[in-house]
Amino acid sequence: MQIHRWINRKRSQRRGLTSAFCLLLLCVLTHSVALTAEQPLVQSPSTRFGPTALDKPSQDITVSGTVQKLVKTHVPGAPAGAQLLVAAPQGAVTASLGPNLSRTMLQSMSSGAAVRIAGVMQTINGKEYLLARNLTIAGNQITVRNEHGFLTHSPTRSRASVNSSALYRSSK
Repeated sequence: MQIHRWINRKRSQRRGLTSAFCLLLLCVLTHSVALTAEQPLVQSPSTRFGPTALDKPSQDITVSGTVQKLVKTHVPGAPAGAQLLVAAPQGAVTASLGPNLSRTMLQSMSSGAAVRIAGVMQTINGKEYLLARNLTIAGNQITVRNEHGFLTHSPTRSRASVNSSALYRSSK
């Protein structure tokens, strides 16, 4: 009989500890939720995949000016791909053109050439970039990003298709 009472006492102590732990956990979670609700939401301007207006072409801005410099090498902290520095009436603008432009397109962007860029301004790692959607240079319009904000590829034939057609001609 004493063993039976001892077992029941241990069970009730265990239930008490479990209940106390659950109550403590509930208090901590409630307190942390209350603290985060009181603080205003602060969005980091350097979020890697933060929301942008690239999927809303109606919010695009257009910048016209002259090409100052084309930077093809990657700068740490900058968007991937070529960066075009443009002298515009509103000041210098750095446009991100992405990594998918062909060599011939990049060669047409010589210093002093007139350029018109449509896109969205975005702060990345504390610096303002114009994420280009459309680019007009020397009368050629180049689509850099589609209406959903995704980078497009330049319409050129791949090396594989050129090589296979050459092999096909040589086998005739």
